[in-house]
Amino acid sequence: MENNLESIESQCGISPKDVSYKQIESDPNYVFKNDPAYETVILYDLDGNIVNVNSWIECAHYVNGGWSNLIPSTITGDKIIFSGLVIITIVYVILKKRWFPYGKS
Repeated sequence: MENNLESIESQCGISPKDVSYKQIESDPNYVFKNDPAYETVILYDLDGNIVNVNSWIECAHYVNGGWSNLIPSTITGDKIIFSGLVIITIVYVILKKRWFPYGKS
């Protein structure tokens, strides 16, 4: 738990004196209380989803769930493959026109 607390505090700030981290059970109706003294932190998940957290305990909950303040890489494997195929196609068309301008003879 100590290593996890270090990760939480590096992303959410130091835990307030009156707040200790507790695991919040999975409850879709749970509402975190806004802390006006806490500066809003933006967190990202691996899919690029964004959440703004407004209390230390809310931030700790999300960080413990795998969210991070680091923006994930937005280039997916599909984009890399598509870009590669487009480049190969363009190179093929250019080379074909240069070496065989009127077709094969």
